[in-house]
Amino acid sequence: MGSAISISQQSAMETITQWQLRPAHELIFDSSHREISQYMQAVDKILKSPNMRRFDEFSATSMARLKREFQAVLSRQANYTAGPSSVTEWSSAIDSTACAIRYEDYLVYEKPNTQVISYLRIIAERMSVGGNLGECISAYIHVRKRFLESQLMRLRFEELGIGGKFAWTDLEAKVELWVQVSKICVELFFGREKNFCDEIFQNLNAAKDECFVGTVQDFAVRLFGFAESVSLSEQPYKRMVSVLGLYDGFLSVLKVSDILFASESGKITRDICLQTLSKIKNDVERMMYDFENAVLNEILKVPDEKGEVHRLTEYVMDQINLLVSHKKRLANLIKAEPLLKFGDVVIPKEELGDYDFRTFLDLHLILIIVLLLINLKGKSSKYKDPILGDLFMMNNIRYIVQKIEVSDELHEMIGDIYLNKLRQNVMQSMLSYQTSTSQKFLACFEEEGLYSNTWYFRPRLSKTTLKKRMKDFNDVFEHVRAFHSSWTVPDSLLRDDIRLSLSEKLVPAYNLFLEKFRRRCQVKAPGDRSIRYSAEELETLIMEKLFANSS
Repeated sequence: MGSAISISQQSAMETITQWQLRPAHELIFDSSHREISQYMQAVDKILKSPNMRRFDEFSATSMARLKREFQAVLSRQANYTAGPSSVTEWSSAIDSTACAIRYEDYLVYEKPNTQVISYLRIIAERMSVGGNLGECISAYIHVRKRFLESQLMRLRFEELGIGGKFAWTDLEAKVELWVQVSKICVELFFGREKNFCDEIFQNLNAAKDECFVGTVQDFAVRLFGFAESVSLSEQPYKRMVSVLGLYDGFLSVLKVSDILFASESGKITRDICLQTLSKIKNDVERMMYDFENAVLNEILKVPDEKGEVHRLTEYVMDQINLLVSHKKRLANLIKAEPLLKFGDVVIPKEELGDYDFRTFLDLHLILIIVLLLINLKGKSSKYKDPILGDLFMMNNIRYIVQKIEVSDELHEMIGDIYLNKLRQNVMQSMLSYQTSTSQKFLACFEEEGLYSNTWYFRPRLSKTTLKKRMKDFNDVFEHVRAFHSSWTVPDSLLRDDIRLSLSEKLVPAYNLFLEKFRRRCQVKAPGDRSIRYSAEELETLIMEKLFANSS
């Protein structure tokens, strides 16, 4: 926009005066190329005059004119709107009931053409020479901040209020909104503003940083302040996934943000980002401990008399799988061993298995299961029938094992050593159930106590004692049929193992008992009231009726 033709000082003063007399709304920018070049040469002539004091009035007049031109031309760019290109597209991109804005659907405003950028640049350079760069910077920040504010209002930026706790549905929606808004702000708006500043103030490095930071910093502080506000609002552990989503969104814009605010003047924004990351980390660690503590101290009663898998077990394993799905995020946040003290309860380190070969997140997951087992053990002790308590533990631990086995990631994180320990616990509970149930039957088949000594020291079978034994057997049979048949073992393989093991142990023993004492004491076979059930009926009870209601 310059010219090789030199003009006189008199001509320069006349050019500046002529434009001063024109109406304020008429812009040099809208004139011909020749008139623009003429005015800029006039300004150059005045600014380069060896005797500047003679031209102070003209210098001030030209600076005021250039400032007005700069502000007016810059303001025209605010007429470019950001967002989808039509009302219909905008409506589809914003959904007030869900996320609000989709980054992928958002179209940034057009970049000003080279003529506009070139014009603003030559004004900035001349105002710098004239000692008025500060006014140029102020004008830039004023115009661009207003433009950004109008665009952010369309993004529902004001809904990301800072401070106070959020309702559950509120937080979820706001985090989704923040993730999209932050990407649009940082990657589109802030990035575009940075480029715009760099091009206009190309040869004025200090002005580039000051204009960019001055334009966007307030919005950046508010934007990142939302993430900080969430982390300071002591959200319950149930909202950890939302906080992790916030963290994920934060990381996705952090690298770009660090580059944009790399200058000294951007240090405030960089510091806020680092503080926010630290607070999110502390918040996740606190939520993890709260969850662990809640698992240990959950007080829901055992809801049934069937020994079923408790809803606490189902919930905890669902949550563990949810944590596994966020494994990468959590691994970056959890950088310390889990706390093992929960009030008066202290968990020995040995309980966590191969401690030295697990990540911190792995140890947390194992600890959660350890605490769950402690809670379940307490619940099992509340059963009136201890045998049902054994069945309850067997079912719940088997459920935990199955959930680990079907997830390769969870299996790897828990490790074979601890998983095998859980499997052993299943077997111990199963054996305890089998032993207790068998003993009730086998006690009826013992020969000890059936005989009494006569005067000639020959043992004699007591029919009364035998009948009492048969009555005891009938009572146990009825008890098992009445109660154990309603108990449940959801795992079909485990159910079959228990049935087969009991059948192999009890049916032959009962059959032998019947054969032996039916001959020795003229007890009538099945028709006798003391012998109500045959060995075949015992086998049917065990193989078909036991846990018959299992789903």
